[in-house]
Amino acid sequence: MRHLLPIAVLALAGCSDKPAFVKDWGVDQCLRVDLFQACMKSLPAGPKSTQYNDWDEVVGQCERTSHDQSLRKLVHIKPECQI
Repeated sequence: MRHLLPIAVLALAGCSDKPAFVKDWGVDQCLRVDLFQACMKSLPAGPKSTQYNDWDEVVGQCERTSHDQSLRKLVHIKPECQI
C-alpha cells in the first residue's frame, strides 16, 4: 500500500499544464465543419432498414477524422475559427 502513494504522486505530477507544443495547437473549427460535411456527402445512401444503427459509427468516424485533420498551429487559425 505504501508503494501506491509515490506512484499516484508521479502520475498526478504530469497532469499540470499542457506542454508548450500542445498549447500552440488547436482545432480550426471552420476547416473541421468543411471536412465533416465533405465526409458525410461522400457516403452512399444509407440502408432502408437495419437491425442496429451503423450510422452512429459512420457519423462518429467522420467526426473523429474531421477533428484530427483540422488540427493546426494557432497562428494559422483565424480568430473566428478558434471557438
